Amino acid sequence: MAIQANALPPSLISEIHELKRRLTALERKPKLGSVNQPMPFSSYQTPSLEGTVGDQYVHTLGVINSTGLNQPVVILQVPFSIPWASTGSPDVSVTVWLQDLVTFGRTQEFTLDRTSDFPAPDNGFSRRLTFSWVHPQPIGFDDPNVWKGFAVLYRVNKRVTLNGESVTVGMGMPTLITGVPLGTYVEENASGNPRIDGTLTPTDGGPPQWG
Repeated sequence: MAIQANALPPSLISEIHELKRRLTALERKPKLGSVNQPMPFSSYQTPSLEGTVGDQYVHTLGVINSTGLNQPVVILQVPFSIPWASTGSPDVSVTVWLQDLVTFGRTQEFTLDRTSDFPAPDNGFSRRLTFSWVHPQPIGFDDPNVWKGFAVLYRVNKRVTLNGESVTVGMGMPTLITGVPLGTYVEENASGNPRIDGTLTPTDGGPPQWG
């Protein structure tokens, strides 16, 4: 025999509704690692990278002041975008890497080109280039330096002319720069592990966190 709703006390009905609400919320809960991820941002006013095309020309996006850094791993995420064109992603290309200004150690190079773009119709939207570098800078008691820094360097490999302007890959200011203890993320290594979008996977199974 079915139980009529009006036969249940109001408090129990409220608890059942609350239980249903919580179950629904659990079903919609993001998977581990899909929260606390930084989202890429680059301004529509961010120009394409400057610089002459050629392997012999090294250009600087900027310098990170790492004075006081006492962590052996540096996480860097830089937004970039491929210029938009009605005919598809243009044939542009730059190669990016990080260099320690104390020891002159450097990461592996990473080339951004038309294949780094989102497929149409989302081409031209921002993505991010991520480094997770076990860097060679001295830290802690081994650090005698008054000033330290990392340079974000690049070479321009290819340019195209769009609307009368010479353009290549666009790149904005870094959206995340932080030092973390060794073993915080699975993706850390001595090459810098440069990669596009670059999800950070905590070794403890929790979501990425930073200050």
